[in-house]
Amino acid sequence: MQRIFCQRDCPDACSLLVTPEGEVRGDPHHPVTRGFACIKAMNFLKYYKSERRVLYPHIREGGRYKKVSWNEAISLIALKLRSILKEYGPREVLVVNYSGNSGLLSFNYPLRLFYALNATVIDYTICDEAGEVAVSLHYGKRYGAFPDDMENAEMLAIWGANIASSSVHAYRIAVELKRKGVPIWTIDPRRTRTSLLGRHIRPKPGSDSVLAMGVSWYIINEFGVDLEFIKRYTIGFEAYKELVSKFPPDKVEAITGVPKGEFRDLARDYVERRPSISYIGVGLQKTRYGAEAVRAISLIPALVGVHRGFFYCNSVRDFDTDYLKGKNLGNPSVVNMLDIGPLLSSGKFKFLYIYGCNPAITFPRSDLIRDGLAREDLYVVVHDVVWSETAEMADIVLPATSMFEQFDVVGSWWHPYVGYSSQVIEPAGESKPNWWVTQEIARKIGLDVPELYEDPIEALKRALRSSKMLEGGLDALMEQGYVKLKYPPKDSYQTPSGKIEFYSSKALEMGYSPLPNVGWDVEVDGYPFKLISSSVPEKTSTQDMMPEDLVKRDSIYISRDDAVSLGLEEDGLVRVTPTNGSSIIATISIDDNLLRGVVWARRGSRFIIGTLNDLLTNEKQKIAEGNTLNSNYVRIERV
Repeated sequence: MQRIFCQRDCPDACSLLVTPEGEVRGDPHHPVTRGFACIKAMNFLKYYKSERRVLYPHIREGGRYKKVSWNEAISLIALKLRSILKEYGPREVLVVNYSGNSGLLSFNYPLRLFYALNATVIDYTICDEAGEVAVSLHYGKRYGAFPDDMENAEMLAIWGANIASSSVHAYRIAVELKRKGVPIWTIDPRRTRTSLLGRHIRPKPGSDSVLAMGVSWYIINEFGVDLEFIKRYTIGFEAYKELVSKFPPDKVEAITGVPKGEFRDLARDYVERRPSISYIGVGLQKTRYGAEAVRAISLIPALVGVHRGFFYCNSVRDFDTDYLKGKNLGNPSVVNMLDIGPLLSSGKFKFLYIYGCNPAITFPRSDLIRDGLAREDLYVVVHDVVWSETAEMADIVLPATSMFEQFDVVGSWWHPYVGYSSQVIEPAGESKPNWWVTQEIARKIGLDVPELYEDPIEALKRALRSSKMLEGGLDALMEQGYVKLKYPPKDSYQTPSGKIEFYSSKALEMGYSPLPNVGWDVEVDGYPFKLISSSVPEKTSTQDMMPEDLVKRDSIYISRDDAVSLGLEEDGLVRVTPTNGSSIIATISIDDNLLRGVVWARRGSRFIIGTLNDLLTNEKQKIAEGNTLNSNYVRIERV
């Protein structure tokens, strides 16, 4: 059997074995994968062999696509790119990429071309960046608990994550902890498979920073902080204590909707059941005060004397990704990912190159992105594995290799292992890896920049050579398959003071509040329902769809009480209108797992008319201009 490492945007980053018969299995020898994989991984090869697969280059002619040679396609791209560079300048060339393939090489290397052109690149704000910055304000580097820490926890609090869907190996650990009698708490507005593991707290969506204050109030004022730990390892506690005092239990209960006895019990477990781990979900951070909530939750372990007793994002690595993406080659313009829809629809940019993502359906305000893609004066090139919604609006569509058909280096944002993923099957049709395509475009344009043509293996070697976390570099990875990275100690804090900073000097320097800026979402007049979304077990991304999946239409899920009050029945048609002015038409599903006033949809939903991401706001948080994709208020009307 041959090994690959899953390159999907998932914390588990599994080691997968491919049998001679073409079956995909979890690697039994990998310390985290431990012999099993999710249903998504076991179906990957089926997805890549479906009729959705892009097998050859195509150009659009008269509304239809015509198969062409690679040479013809690259020549046409180069001709158009040269013309636009000459007439409009490099800033009108935009590259949009994301984690359809999260391999180190596949994600970064193609950006070399666009850095060399001084084109426009994007700031990746659509996921967890704001929360990453939030943790770093108080701890220095953002790494926290790893899987083995979770396995040894005496209490597990899962804040805003349904790990039964989003991290099956974390869910396995949680199940084992429950079996051993370890208390498990889930903080989530929805009742989920994960919430069934233990006690379930159901705050109003977007009020997590307030709930964290309530937990902290009980720790400070009733159960007691670890004073020795605070004195030795932290600064700014008195200022933080003053902040927490502004959120007594009655106020927290009123804002969050959580009975104070429930978060008092959670506070008691934090104090009495140490070491604890707080597993902080990315979805929690996608609200107006999401990064502030991450700050407040991550500081709870510091109150009770646990070093880095949280997990949010452990992708702290000293690899030279700047070299891989060619940052030294130019000075491109940068736009926030959240602004792409409005920019494209308003006429900005003349040339758009897309790889590793499907923005026509997966980016916020995807309705505006589709409006932009339909412009006659925008030339669109898509390099993808499948005929996605974005590919079907492109001028040129190029076939990309899947994770099974190329080599790469893959890390995790949860566990400390990084692996070398081999090519295990031949590329389908004329599929080519991301780096190959941009090299060929550079050649055809005639760019005399040696770094654009560097052998990708040599580029990877150089990017990993100086790493102090990865002993032996790429050679060790290729020989051993995977290597455990050497992270700094848990009690090492890379802040200006060298301690956990309750009152963050770095935040002050960056123009943020030095203490968490505690706030909560407030209902908008005329839009009484809070719309949230999250991942599901069956699919990771829009690549993972079969043709029959695309025919199906998703529903908007609503509580039974809300359905009755609106006179709605199961499968009834509704119009959903957010504050951004767009709307969709969908069927309704009644869901007893939801709070009143909260509606839910599967991530990436396609409705009868429109998509979920048409409804989502592109408003920004203050910290890192992060997204607020779970801070949407909508009204629902029967059609």
